[in-house]
Amino acid sequence: MARTRAQSQAAASEKGATSKPKAVKEEKPKSQRPEKKPAKSRTPKKSATGKRAHEEVQESHEDKAKQGPTKKSKSSEATSDGRAHISNPKVESILSKYGVLPLQKSKLPAPDQPLPETMLALVFNAMLTSARISHEIAARSVSCLIDAGYHDIQKLKNSSWQERTEVLTEGGYTHYREKTATMLGDLADLVLDKYDSSPSQIRAALKEIKGIGEVGLDIFCDTAQAVWPCLAPFIDPRSLKTAQQLGLGSVEELWQEVGKDALMMCKLATALTTIRLGKKTSEFT
Repeated sequence: MARTRAQSQAAASEKGATSKPKAVKEEKPKSQRPEKKPAKSRTPKKSATGKRAHEEVQESHEDKAKQGPTKKSKSSEATSDGRAHISNPKVESILSKYGVLPLQKSKLPAPDQPLPETMLALVFNAMLTSARISHEIAARSVSCLIDAGYHDIQKLKNSSWQERTEVLTEGGYTHYREKTATMLGDLADLVLDKYDSSPSQIRAALKEIKGIGEVGLDIFCDTAQAVWPCLAPFIDPRSLKTAQQLGLGSVEELWQEVGKDALMMCKLATALTTIRLGKKTSEFT
């Protein structure tokens, strides 16, 4: 029994000895835990740094936003004016001084919209300004036709020859008033309501209108390209000579210069016409 007790005591001591290492082993993870705590404490630091970085980015955006209006205002002004970036200072100067839409100063409701009324008014313009008469009288007579509401095809159709003659007389278009009044009556059956033809088809169709020859067709293409973009790029051959005198290059070069924008090409063509008719080339040489 003594041996048995001794043995049991030995077994107990062995058990105790065995349990001690186990206790040590179990304590090892506990002893490692404090080492992990600094890692946990770093996490807030990282998130704080991340938050600060986010704040710095936000502050940077806010600073840019404060500085932005000057640059953005230039961009928005260019957009509202319909301008692309113009690299040639002479082209920029011409557009700034004379770059307006055809009939923009008339009472035409939407000179920049492809409406039948706008197209008909542009036909009036081509018909009257292509005649051998002063540009001022032709422009004034076109305005009188628009004031009378004749850009509305039904109103033109319902007008009498006498009424049309009186409107033309009011504009000073006396030399060709009877003939033009008749041609306007013939035009009343033509309503331009398709905008997807090719330039050659458009020219062929317009040739059917009495009173519009090659010069009139050039004027129409010049002025209608803003609302009928398939006509662009176009510059009246006479105005193209003015552009070449000013050293502005070809139609294609000018088309590239205005960013292939039909509205801007129309404004440039109108400006060149104004310069040509007013003999203003010296302003840009």
